[in-house]
Amino acid sequence: MRRARLGVALGFIAAIAFAGSAHAFTGASNGSFETGTYVDNGSGFQQLDAPNASIDGWSVDSGSVDWVGTYWTAPDGAMSVDLSGADAGSLSQSFDTTIGNTYTVAFLLSGNPAGGVPLLTTLEVSATGGTTGMYSHDTTGSDLTTMVWTPETYEFLATSATTTISFASTTAGPFGPAIDNVVVTETVPTKDECKNGGWQSMIDNAGNSFKNQGDCVSYFATKGKNLGAVPPVVVADTTAADSTAADVKHSTKHQDKTTATTQTTERQHGKVKGKSQHVHGHGSKSHKSK
Repeated sequence: MRRARLGVALGFIAAIAFAGSAHAFTGASNGSFETGTYVDNGSGFQQLDAPNASIDGWSVDSGSVDWVGTYWTAPDGAMSVDLSGADAGSLSQSFDTTIGNTYTVAFLLSGNPAGGVPLLTTLEVSATGGTTGMYSHDTTGSDLTTMVWTPETYEFLATSATTTISFASTTAGPFGPAIDNVVVTETVPTKDECKNGGWQSMIDNAGNSFKNQGDCVSYFATKGKNLGAVPPVVVADTTAADSTAADVKHSTKHQDKTTATTQTTERQHGKVKGKSQHVHGHGSKSHKSK
């Protein structure tokens, strides 16, 4: 069951029923970057250096981005973002998600054409617990008055109650990938998706996986009461073990260094002693040579 946003405003609310209760998904906010504290630098955009939260709902996490107004024409509303400000930057937003549900992030992609033609701009899109998607846009045929925007999508399976999506430029320099009209929709899984091996990539609302198709169907048939039989994989914390190993290594290294120092000192004493005896044995020759 896929629920898409209607109109251009992001922040929609669509209620769904599962396990006898309802929850709401509001998606991302300010997906067209229309609101916030914008100060035009006189060129039709504002450079935002990390960390920065001038764009409502969004955070500039690294490098810098350009919040674009009249510099070029946005495809939705009046504003958009160049993900490379002075250099490559990144932008993110966090929102509530339901574990086990699939989310599709749709956005419009272009590139700053002022860097020359052709210019290939690239970016990465990622979400908490998800894989990283890589995208590119060739600015051939674009200019500041006629931008070419292409629709793109990124999909992820929610593994936590809060998810952060991130857009990161991988284009060096000030002419980077441009984004606008970010829309997030939610897909609620059904028992029909358990068939044909679908259960292998699904998880329940507690993060458990399913051991087979029947286990998956049982979860939906009981409205979430019978959870998946395979618990989430817990990554062992090796910090303590690494710390212990480091202490042992440091102790051994210190001991080896102490032993080596002692042995070196003993050899030096022997050498000095031998040299002293040698000098005394040839005192007149030494003074004559000098």
